[in-house]
Amino acid sequence: MHRLTSYTPARGWDVPVDDPRVRHDLVPNDPETRPPQFKAYPGDLPVVVLPTGLAPPGGAAVDVLAGRSPEPVAGPDLAALARVLFLGAGVVRTARRAGGEAFAFRASGSAGARFPLEVYVSAVGVEGLPDGVHWYDAQRHALVRVGPPAAGRATTLVVTGVPWRTGWRYAERGWRHLYWDAGTLVAQLEAAAVSAGLLPRLRTLFPDAAVRTLVGADGVHEYPLALVTFGDAAPAVGPGAAATPGALPEVELPLCTAAQRAGEREVLGDPWPVGAPVPADAPVPVGGAAGAPTPTRDEVVQRRGSQRRLDRGRSLPRAHLEWAMAVATRGVDVPHHVAAHGVDGLAPGLYRWPDLGSPLRAGDLRDELYRLALLQDLAGDAAYVVLSSADPRTLDDRTYRDAQLAAGLVEGRLHLAAYALGAGASGMTFYDSDLPALLGGPDDVVGLLLTCVGVPEYASRPGGGPGAPVEVRMVTPRMGDL
Repeated sequence: MHRLTSYTPARGWDVPVDDPRVRHDLVPNDPETRPPQFKAYPGDLPVVVLPTGLAPPGGAAVDVLAGRSPEPVAGPDLAALARVLFLGAGVVRTARRAGGEAFAFRASGSAGARFPLEVYVSAVGVEGLPDGVHWYDAQRHALVRVGPPAAGRATTLVVTGVPWRTGWRYAERGWRHLYWDAGTLVAQLEAAAVSAGLLPRLRTLFPDAAVRTLVGADGVHEYPLALVTFGDAAPAVGPGAAATPGALPEVELPLCTAAQRAGEREVLGDPWPVGAPVPADAPVPVGGAAGAPTPTRDEVVQRRGSQRRLDRGRSLPRAHLEWAMAVATRGVDVPHHVAAHGVDGLAPGLYRWPDLGSPLRAGDLRDELYRLALLQDLAGDAAYVVLSSADPRTLDDRTYRDAQLAAGLVEGRLHLAAYALGAGASGMTFYDSDLPALLGGPDDVVGLLLTCVGVPEYASRPGGGPGAPVEVRMVTPRMGDL
């Protein structure tokens, strides 16, 4: 899968590799085959309209990101659940395509703004919500009951991926994007839950076939990616019966189906480690004054949007980088490098996190990062770029998925940390073939994801609340000719 979905300058990003396992009959970005942004369910299913008043808990976003949570609560009520769902997967902005068609942006970021994820709630004892399996309808901010109660004691969120939604633009490489996006979404679900004392627990090892049955995913056009449980009790993922399936375009990417099936397992694993709290205080936000109020978790999500242009002429302090990386990598063991372009107090060059004492490569790497990121200016204009990678000898068909999701989790946390500190961020793809030369490591290193962090050229319009997204104008990033 990794080799067949790798980018190289010798072949256009939208040109399929010469291999029979890859589809050659798809036209990327074809308006005639564009998949819908949302699933569709029969209109006679029970619906619970969620509260639109989010009632955010107090506390600063920087404390939540650092792992300093309030007193735990027993489990979510309907209002708390509604807030977590909205701050992760709700519709916060809309825009218009060239033809005038409306396009929805979710609260968490997505590679290429394809938003290929769905979220289900397997509810147990949530006041105001019948036990059972519910699909989150982000357009209506409502829960649609699609299945009966499941075996298990703890209310659990099931994150699934719809491969064609991202494959429409990125073909089989979009399978990687499912896991990047799942990690980014989990970062926001987790932070929203922590801020309310809900003790989120992430699992990526679970019985795939059973969870598919639980949510009505067929394993071809939709499959489960991650579980987030509130509390330490057993996740409610033992299906009582097959769920009602939603409607999706029946377009298959056979390589993606094969990769997903190869990683399937029949056991429920332990939750991911939470990670120790970061003891250091957060630095003063960019352009802020010492002692000024810091934004709440909810305010950060409203500000957040994948930044399309960064100011190359403005730097960030070293303390910003150190704190953001510390909170982003809590409990994550995927290796990360940092390319420092404009970090006050840190010489330009490439560093292996967390060692910032001496660079692996010294000097200005802006042009090299620009080329690595498919001639996208963000990678050269950023104050620093975070690169995640893995040793292929440590990966199997399941842990490869985990590594991609972990990279997305770190990216999602970096977004939140950047916006909490007055900066901006954007995820970025790359030429797989060029990464080993940059890192100075083995030729078979598995590149995962790039995240660009810097000072924005413009201020994003804050997102709206449930049922009231704000309309925005699309910003075009600067790019060279591929």
